[in-house]
Amino acid sequence: MPAEGVSFLVLLLTERCNLRCCYCYVDAVGTGMDMPRKNAFRAIDKLASVNAATVELSGGEPLLRFDLVEDIVKYGCSVNPGLRFAVQTNAVLLDRKKLSFLAEHRVGLGISLDGVPEVNEKLRGRSEDVLRALRMMDDLGFGVNITVVLTSENTTVFPRFLLFCAGFSSVRMINLDILRPIGRASGRGLIPQRDQITDMVREMFDVLAFINERRYIPLKVREIEQALRRRNDRKIRPYCYGAAGKAAAVTPDGSLYPCASLVGMGKYRAGSVWDQDVPQLDGLVQSGSFPQRCMECETGSVCRGGCPSRRLSHTGNLGDVCDVECHMRKEISRRIEE
Repeated sequence: MPAEGVSFLVLLLTERCNLRCCYCYVDAVGTGMDMPRKNAFRAIDKLASVNAATVELSGGEPLLRFDLVEDIVKYGCSVNPGLRFAVQTNAVLLDRKKLSFLAEHRVGLGISLDGVPEVNEKLRGRSEDVLRALRMMDDLGFGVNITVVLTSENTTVFPRFLLFCAGFSSVRMINLDILRPIGRASGRGLIPQRDQITDMVREMFDVLAFINERRYIPLKVREIEQALRRRNDRKIRPYCYGAAGKAAAVTPDGSLYPCASLVGMGKYRAGSVWDQDVPQLDGLVQSGSFPQRCMECETGSVCRGGCPSRRLSHTGNLGDVCDVECHMRKEISRRIEE
């Protein structure tokens, strides 16, 4: 870890949740514990000293402990005014009071939603509560990013989901997160197939073009925006802060990991926030373990090897490639170049 701290810090405020998503990876290690304030404050003091660092408050479901969200944001802003905060939530417990606090303190908001209501209901549940939250954000002019976990259940109808999201002015960006087969998802056959991905990408570009010809605020997909930014790169750079050794995830008991997706994997535990000298958070650093296939691939500088923790969950080996993610990013790059 750099001496000045990390650039991206995830605080897992609680292992409790008010949903039971069929693929939740936290279920593999969850005990129902909430994070004590002293652990959260210690994590910020020890790890988030970089002026423009981002602190993401996650879980479990962080809104179950909105009192803790408030206290962490206030504390973080008091010790480092340059910190940026974000909350990743299922949105079920959002209300105007919570949104007012988030807006006042410029806290970014990400919502997990996996499809149109009938699809999301099957995968996550309580879709009506999420729709209520989205309508409320529309009324307040609150922008939000939506993260979709791509599975065999929702990939084929993703273009229809884009049309659904286009109806909410609050939705600005869609993030594509291919399922990790761990936790509850292990052995359930939910990983999307290559042909599903091919069809999804083709239709995704066509639907986005249709939407953005008619929408004042463009609707974007993160993976397309990444490919557009990186298409002229000539050097393969780290995929994410975790791959650069500049990220940390802290569990409620204070344990440290280089990525929230690796929580519970003893091999990647990097001490705790209470260690005198925080050890190197280099478990995902790409040097020496970057997939050779990516080094030789013409789109390697665009996809940057893909998510390293996803490679681990799919293959068990940091040096291997997640074929589904690789295929999706190649299809996106190919479509951009057409």
